[in-house]
Amino acid sequence: MVVELLAPAGSWEAMEGAVGSGADAVYLGGAFFGARAYAKNFSEEELCRAIDYVHLHNRKLYLTVNTLLKNRELEEQLDAYLLPLYQQGLDGVIVQDLGVFAYIRERFPCLPLHV
Repeated sequence: MVVELLAPAGSWEAMEGAVGSGADAVYLGGAFFGARAYAKNFSEEELCRAIDYVHLHNRKLYLTVNTLLKNRELEEQLDAYLLPLYQQGLDGVIVQDLGVFAYIRERFPCLPLHV
């Protein structure tokens, strides 16, 4: 069994601190579909930069998509939200909704999912 030290990162500074302190991976929320709806979450550009940053330090980045989604949100927004991050090298997604799990598994079959 491989153990991974996973740290939350609610800001760029927290992400740098987690990586610098030895976390194997960080998880954070983006502009959509995160349970921290009223927090200042990472923009798409910041997420792409964060993926590059953690990979430069041989770490991983997981994105939270941990809210319940409506069918139209899945079809109209989730693909567009995840695609640029997937292309940037996103290491995985943390989900709550098993419908979202199934949808991402179908659309991004190589993207690791965590519940």
